[in-house]
Amino acid sequence: MILTREKRGNGQAGIFCRSIGLGAVMLAALLPASPAWSQEEKVAAPAGALGAPGGETAEKPLLWMPDAISTYGQGVDDLFWLIFWITGVAWVIVMGLMLYFLIRYRHVEGRDKAHYTHGNNKLEVTWTLATVVILVFIGVIQLWGESGWFNIRIRLPEMGKDTFPVRVYGEQFAWHFNYPGADGKFGEQRHGYIQAGVNPIGLDRDGPGKDDKVLPKLVVPEGKEVLIQLISLGKFNLDTEIYTHPVLHSFFSPHLRLKRDLVPYNEGNIWFEVEAGKGHIGKKLEIVCAELCGEGHSKMRSDFEILDEAGLLKELGYDWNAQPATEFPEVVHFYQEKKDEE
Repeated sequence: MILTREKRGNGQAGIFCRSIGLGAVMLAALLPASPAWSQEEKVAAPAGALGAPGGETAEKPLLWMPDAISTYGQGVDDLFWLIFWITGVAWVIVMGLMLYFLIRYRHVEGRDKAHYTHGNNKLEVTWTLATVVILVFIGVIQLWGESGWFNIRIRLPEMGKDTFPVRVYGEQFAWHFNYPGADGKFGEQRHGYIQAGVNPIGLDRDGPGKDDKVLPKLVVPEGKEVLIQLISLGKFNLDTEIYTHPVLHSFFSPHLRLKRDLVPYNEGNIWFEVEAGKGHIGKKLEIVCAELCGEGHSKMRSDFEILDEAGLLKELGYDWNAQPATEFPEVVHFYQEKKDEE
């Protein structure tokens, strides 16, 4: 429906064109204050700074975004800005039109009373089809682009010598990171093996899990595909020495441009690769829970470090390249296991 005055009922095309022009002017006015179209800008870095030896230039993150360190991080940022500008242009046009009509047809003493007439069918079909084309375009990139859904969430690397596997457990309100030992095998778990502060994930230390490493932080190499299995544990009850019913958590690292929910009884695998040769070795970042999971939600944080081979050997106590893990074991749900026994 288009609002017109009786004496100017045939001026719809002119009004639309002038409104588009107004929207373009408003968008142009915003551009100088907006960030550059490129993801990063080069700034001088002090000599000896991480990733900038000898005073070379270092990468400065754009606006509020931290450095993207994963191989698909730049693609995620590009997709973000693509959607931002498409929706931004649409917003400016719509707001410009609305502002124009509010001013153009505001009440003025002596002006003819406005009335509603049927809109322009061709115009309505045109903007509907244009919207469909834009949404399909964005959808295709989101699903099948280099940093799209299928590449990040569906296409998982096969476990082997070129992958670094980690099992990540989320409980209220802590993270546990389980690495296979020198034998390259993850240990089995049972609720009867749980010991608060000693064996929080119930590893059978008499079996393949005897040399598993469990840390309160995530340590990874650069240039290798890190394959992660996400498992929600719930909350450990010191009286019963068992985990309560698991709740929803969310594994989130803004530097990786990666976020994935830990859904109870529905394990999910994710992967990432830290870009090699970009000065990331030695960086200490953070993993947080991005899903409200209880009163201690804000405390559910963990360190995330990128280490070289010597650093990994020191943290893990074994050479992870010597005997790479080939599979994740079956997940044991402590809460359900206890219920079944009862």
